Amino acid sequence: MQYTNSYFTLDIEGGQVFMNFYPAVSGGEELKIAEINQVLEKNKVKDFDIQYIGDTIRMVEQPTRFVISTQVALQFNESMSVKITPDGMYAIARFFPPSNKGKRMTEAEIKNDLAYAKIRYGIKESEIQKHLMEPEYFKNILIAVGTKPIQGRDGFITYKFNTDRKAKPRLKEDGTVDFHQLDNIAHVKKGDVLAVLTPVDRGTPGCNVYGNEVRPDKVRKVIFSKGNNITTSEDGLRLISDVDGFATLEGDKVFVSNLYEVPADVDNSTGDIEFNGGVIVKGNVRTGFKVKAAGNIEVFGVVEGAELDAGGDVILHRGIQGMSRCRIKAHGNLVSKFIESANVYVDGNINADSILNSQVSAHGDIVVTGKGGNIIGGNVRSTTLIEATTIGTAMGVATTVEVGIDPTIKDRLKEIDEDIKNKTAEVNKLDQLVTVFRKKQSMGILEPDKLKMISQFTKTIILNKAEIKELNKERETKMSLASENENARIKVLKDIHQGTRVTVSGELLILKDKYSHCQYMKKDGEVVSSIW
Repeated sequence: MQYTNSYFTLDIEGGQVFMNFYPAVSGGEELKIAEINQVLEKNKVKDFDIQYIGDTIRMVEQPTRFVISTQVALQFNESMSVKITPDGMYAIARFFPPSNKGKRMTEAEIKNDLAYAKIRYGIKESEIQKHLMEPEYFKNILIAVGTKPIQGRDGFITYKFNTDRKAKPRLKEDGTVDFHQLDNIAHVKKGDVLAVLTPVDRGTPGCNVYGNEVRPDKVRKVIFSKGNNITTSEDGLRLISDVDGFATLEGDKVFVSNLYEVPADVDNSTGDIEFNGGVIVKGNVRTGFKVKAAGNIEVFGVVEGAELDAGGDVILHRGIQGMSRCRIKAHGNLVSKFIESANVYVDGNINADSILNSQVSAHGDIVVTGKGGNIIGGNVRSTTLIEATTIGTAMGVATTVEVGIDPTIKDRLKEIDEDIKNKTAEVNKLDQLVTVFRKKQSMGILEPDKLKMISQFTKTIILNKAEIKELNKERETKMSLASENENARIKVLKDIHQGTRVTVSGELLILKDKYSHCQYMKKDGEVVSSIW
């Protein structure tokens, strides 16, 4: 047959050893000098000059026969080496020719060598037969192949309701925002399928050339997590609503809440409202009252100096006239016609027509557009984006807008620093008193009732120091979480006025003039503006 790789054979005749060298053809592999040396030493050929052999085979372009040793050598038989890949999935054989009077390997000998190498699976009989009929030496032959495992698939859950709770109010032709059709409440009926579980597929094991099982990578099993008013089907693969209401997804847990409706105002006639579901208020929420809901809170009237706390979204069809007494908290999003003189925090996004003299914080976007689109006075903070038509006023009303750092972390760091400051001051004060009392005690002039105070003060000092240590640990943790949002920006659709305080990821810029159609981001440690 036609060989492509370079190879050699040895003739042992008349006390000499001859090498028959055949150069590579058609782009075949060249012989490696180290391999030649290995074969000669293995078969006990003596007194050969490996440099001379290497120089000779590099110079010739045709089959060549030359003497490599003048010492007597024994005839030797065909041999085979076997290498196995680190993953155990492939065995590669390499055959070496016998001397001129040596013997070829038999099928049994080849298989015995494979068995000696502990190869028990995936042996390619066709390659063995091919070599026995038409041997080709100094060439890698794939002689055994394992079976790779078939990778499985993680289990997963498909939710049959809208899990995107971001409110998307529609902008009307006259420039106002339509807050009536928000499409962010996933209404469900009794018997509706809420979620479908596709079970885990663990895959199929494979086998390496050693005959050992190779298991597929581990897959993640998922299970349903559900609240009240939900039933799991008999086969365990579906979640079914037990009531009419709305569905929400908090993390990986599905909730269905039926709605509590207040037909008029929340006032003296209702008292405070706390409900493990959603609340709809058809009238106003009057000053001094509180509405707390595990789900959404929807108010069709005005929220005065009241308190709203929602586990879901807060939807205010008119708005907030807070009189500096209103507090709003939502774990979801907030949509309001206007926000005035209120303290607001939401985990999600805020959409409003205007924000006036309020302290407003959101983990998500704050978008103040529409016919008004004004942010005037107060402090408005977002981790990601503040977008407004106009920010500040020509009269220079103190207005601050901040983006880039989670407001909750920033607030907590401020609280921690204040606590550490107060407790440290108390420790220093008590330390001084204890020192004075100890000095008097050593002089024998300490009043008896002060002895008990020394013990009490010492205990308080120890307790405060322990609390300071824990506060410092929490501070370190919060600082590690207070990472900057590189994409945070403040976008102004029309004007941002002189005197407005712009903070991006901790960097402050106080505007000295009015600017239009611009946005602010942090770049190279500074707040920079650009025209959009």
